[in-house]
This record gives sequence, structure tokens and C-alpha cells, in this order.
Amino acid sequence: MRFNMDALSAITYFLPSHRGYTQIDASIRALPLRLARSPRTDQPGRIVTFGAYFDAIHKVLSENGFEGLLDATGRQLADKIRPKDVRQIRVYGEKHGSDYHPARIAVETDKGTAVFVMNVAATDRGCNRLGREFELLNRLNQKYNLPYLPRVYLRGEAHGNGRADQKGGALFVMFLADWFQGYHEFHLGVDDKAGDRKKVVLWDTEAGNRFLSPEETRQIYMEAARILTLYYDLQTFEQIFPWHHAAGDFVARADGGSVQLRLITARQYAPMIEPGKGISPEDGLHFFLLNLSLRMRLDRLDGVGDVIWADAGCVEASLGGFAEGLRAQERKGIIAPGTVSAFFRYSGSLDKPSVEERFVALVEACDPGAPDLAVIKSHLAGHITEFLAALRKIPTQPSRAGDPVNSKG
Repeated sequence: MRFNMDALSAITYFLPSHRGYTQIDASIRALPLRLARSPRTDQPGRIVTFGAYFDAIHKVLSENGFEGLLDATGRQLADKIRPKDVRQIRVYGEKHGSDYHPARIAVETDKGTAVFVMNVAATDRGCNRLGREFELLNRLNQKYNLPYLPRVYLRGEAHGNGRADQKGGALFVMFLADWFQGYHEFHLGVDDKAGDRKKVVLWDTEAGNRFLSPEETRQIYMEAARILTLYYDLQTFEQIFPWHHAAGDFVARADGGSVQLRLITARQYAPMIEPGKGISPEDGLHFFLLNLSLRMRLDRLDGVGDVIWADAGCVEASLGGFAEGLRAQERKGIIAPGTVSAFFRYSGSLDKPSVEERFVALVEACDPGAPDLAVIKSHLAGHITEFLAALRKIPTQPSRAGDPVNSKG
């Protein structure tokens, strides 16, 4: 069947169920869309239906004769896509968080299938954050020529018909970006068959969930740290932060013993410490590393449970990834030759009390209401010891050749 732009039925819509994906019907369209992770935090008096959600997505996709979607499909497939090339479009409502309600969009054409995510916001906070993130992803993709963040293609807004407290229906704001096909969320879980050991679980929706091997787990933490370091600016101290394993910000593809990671979001890109206030680039980088080492260990049990702390192997892997990220920047001329070795000489010169003082300062700067703060405090002393031990093991040899690192800014 050829794609008919004027026919609403040309796009089919699905939601996940225990039987797989179910095509939506009138009964599903009338169901309320959860606007927050928990029903208890939904705003009272607000009713937004799945019908309104999918209608808003359709309105944005269909603007100007689907021009934006066709252009994005052509860019992803590296070929010109015309309306007659499109066979079908499927939209899958995938997930509902506190701010976004992402849908996966598959555009099947004669020249291949392009897959996107439409990040959709329906609350005031979500709409504000979505607009900032769209601009930030654009900025980072222009500044760094790296494959780890999604490209963004179009931004739009539309009113649905399902909100009870506003005439004209709910306002949905959304943007279209790359969907990392074959990549999946991962979270710490407990393997009761291995003495309740903590292990990383890959949420593979195609082959089934599975525990990752120790080597795959090491690569997970190493790659996450390397990616974040590649986006760290040593002069301005700007960095991607906050990010959270518990939110599924990183996704992974693990096959054949090799693990690849992508970062699906960038909420903010700013310095944690303002440069030029008695803080040297070495100090700024050191605080980045300390914070990275702490945050890398935090997750929620099975993605939704209590805050959980990763084992000590995470620290050594994270520091190794950090070192590789720095070396990649040095090889490409983004930072001056000798920067990496000079930094590790500087870090090694700091005694334990100095490192403890910096860790404590980081923890005291945290939001006192943060749910992970108590877990950080309870593990901080042991973490400092493990961090210093891992720092002494940083390899001196160069990292892998051919890292896809290049800076445009």
C-alpha cells in the first residue's frame, strides 16, 4: 500500500501490552495518559487522553505535507525521500515519564526504514524543559562531531482535545530526533541465582532481558564515563549534567562481547564550578572526575526500585573511561599535548585529606531532598578509598586508535 498523505489511516498507532504492541482503537483513545511517573503526582483536574496525544503527534508530523518528516527520513537514510517512496508509518507510544512521553516512529520507505523518537511534553515543566533540550542538542551536535547524542530534526506543538481544564484541549510540545535502533536501557538488578549479587540487566525488548557479563559491565561504565568526558570542555568547565542511570539516559547495545553506548538526552550543559574564581582547569577537571565517579555508581533497583549503589569495579572502569576520553581529546588536538599526563600527575599529588575535602564539598552541594543523597553519604568513605586505589591503576598507554572525536568549537 502506498502512503496517502490525506488519509488518517495511513499512520497506524500502537501501545505496548502484555501481548506485545496493540493497535489503538476507540476504547484505548479514550484512556487517560499518565502525566507523571506516579498517579499521586499527576496534576489534579487534568485529563489528557491517548487520543489527544496521538492526534497531536499526527498534527505535527503532517504539517506542510509531512515536509519535516520526509526531510528527516532523507537525512537519516542519506537519500532523497519523496512522498511516493513511503510505504507506511507506524507510531509506538513507548514510555511515560515525569516530563516526556516519547513515541517511536518507524518510516518504512522503498529506500530503507528510518526510526525516530518524538519526545512529547504535556505539562508546563515538561514543555519548558523540552524546548531547552532541543536547543542544547542542536548546540552540542554543532560543537562536537560525535555520534553519541541524537540529532534533532524538527520541533512543533499542537493542541489535543483531551484536557478538561482548558478550552481547546491540552497543549503538546514535541521534537523529533534519532531513535537509537538496537540500543536498550540497562539497570542494576539482583541475581538470586548468583547469591543475590548485583548485576547490570540489559532490557533487551527483542531478545529478552539478560544479565551482562562482568566484562560487558566493565565496558558499560567505561564507555559512559568516556562519552561524558568527550563532551567536557576543559576551558569553560561545561559538562552534560545532570544525567541519571535510573532515568535510562544511557542506552546500550551488547553483542559478541562488545558494548556500545549512546546518550539519549542532554538536560543541561553548564559548569558546576564557575571558572576564573581561583579554580584552575586542573581543579575543574578534578571536580568533574570526582562527581563522575560518584554518579556512575547510582541507579535504581531494576530501574524503578530503591536507589542502589554499584560495586567497586564500577570505579576502576569509570576512571579508565575518563582517561580514554581525555586521551582522545588530546590526540585530536582539542586539548594541548601533555595535558593528560600533567593532570594525572596533579591528581596523584593530592593527599587523601585533600581528596576527602573535595568529595565532601560535592556532597554538601547536593540538593538535600535528593533521594540518592543518603545512599551517597553512607558509601562515601569507602568510595574515597576505592577511588584513590583505582586512580593508581590508570594505565599509561594510549587509548584505542580511531575514536570518533572531532570538535567544531
